[in-house]
Amino acid sequence: MDTIDTTPWYKQFWPWFVISIPLSSVIVAVFQIYFALNSPRDLVKDNYYKEGLGINQELGRKQLAAELDVRAKLVIDNLTGEVILSTQNALETNLSLNFYHVAIAEKDFNVTLQKISDDQYRGSLTKSISGNWNVSIESDKGWQLSGRLDLTLSDSLDFNL
Repeated sequence: MDTIDTTPWYKQFWPWFVISIPLSSVIVAVFQIYFALNSPRDLVKDNYYKEGLGINQELGRKQLAAELDVRAKLVIDNLTGEVILSTQNALETNLSLNFYHVAIAEKDFNVTLQKISDDQYRGSLTKSISGNWNVSIESDKGWQLSGRLDLTLSDSLDFNL
């Protein structure tokens, strides 16, 4: 005669193994939902229509820089915080240098550059920076130059049109 196993199901291995598979999926889903709701949304723009209109405006500003044949080279000294901008065909006394972090909007800042000679501007950083940055130079006359600066590779940036 065969003996029947009379131990309750909750004391056996296989029911718990089968239950653990969907249970682990539920736990992972709960963590993903939590992190999705509580992480910063800097990479997703809420006002994408206005951003699109702004891109059209920005293209006009870059076109103006091309028409004026404005060229620039930026050099950053992270030890002293000094920023030197060498230019061609820029006539303004002040320029605005904007740094946009590639992922975190709270790190964005700008530096005012003042003319120190015919073709050079100087400004200073308030803190040391590292990593990747989108950089733009803007003038009061309406032109703009922009580029991407990777400080892990170089401390200078040529703004090419």
